Amino acid sequence: MNMQLISLNVALFETNNEQLYKFLLEQNPDIVCLQEVADKVDTEVDPNYLSKDLIDKATKKLSYSFFAPTCKIRDFHRKNFHQKENFDFDFGGFLESGNYIKSKFKILKKINIFITDNKNIQILDWSTWPKSESKAVQVVDFKLPNLKKLRVINYHGIWTREKIGNKDTLKACQKVNQLAKEVDYPVIITGDFNLFPDTESMRVFKDFISLVDEHHIKTTRPQTNELNHLERNVVDYILVSKGIKINSFKVLDTDVSDHLPLLLDFDI
Repeated sequence: MNMQLISLNVALFETNNEQLYKFLLEQNPDIVCLQEVADKVDTEVDPNYLSKDLIDKATKKLSYSFFAPTCKIRDFHRKNFHQKENFDFDFGGFLESGNYIKSKFKILKKINIFITDNKNIQILDWSTWPKSESKAVQVVDFKLPNLKKLRVINYHGIWTREKIGNKDTLKACQKVNQLAKEVDYPVIITGDFNLFPDTESMRVFKDFISLVDEHHIKTTRPQTNELNHLERNVVDYILVSKGIKINSFKVLDTDVSDHLPLLLDFDI
């Protein structure tokens, strides 16, 4: 049976809920792996920045879900960030942001494993970000209709401006790799790693097939991204174990977010 998986960073700081809703409704995937999904903590939060309810509405056919928030945030202020001299956001109240997996397949096991020094959901301190940010790996095991098992790992990586990594990103990737290799059934690793392909951190996954490399993908960011002047601007990945049969893989050219969606059609 053919299955389709979409991976996408939905962009916490963009009011793109309408585009996101239409995109997911049109694609109708079997599994979605999303990063930077936002749900409200306080009732005063500006609904334009809350994506979880719209995602659920667009993916009603996906009966199984696991929302794994990694931080709480009320406001964010940086200078010279994302091509803005003053990058200022106030959400009106606290929201929680994190990774989200939805699927039509039954979830056998789900766990959220924090890999930074902060081992639980933290209030994000923008004055010390990214050092203060908590990051986690979302791990889900599925039971497929053919009775086979599939592990999906969804990860939003530690932010670095140059995307070349550091000792923290290396440690995090080693943990993700460990979680992927601890089972004897097929594994898909996906997410926005905030890392370029030819880095020490990404080379950790040498036993997995990187589909952005196999298909010579030049960018996973829209043309408006500040790093698209580079020869290659790839930070989003789908990596698969040898037990995954690839029918097709695409990076979709759409303005749904500040990242491009990755679409995998596969079989086991």
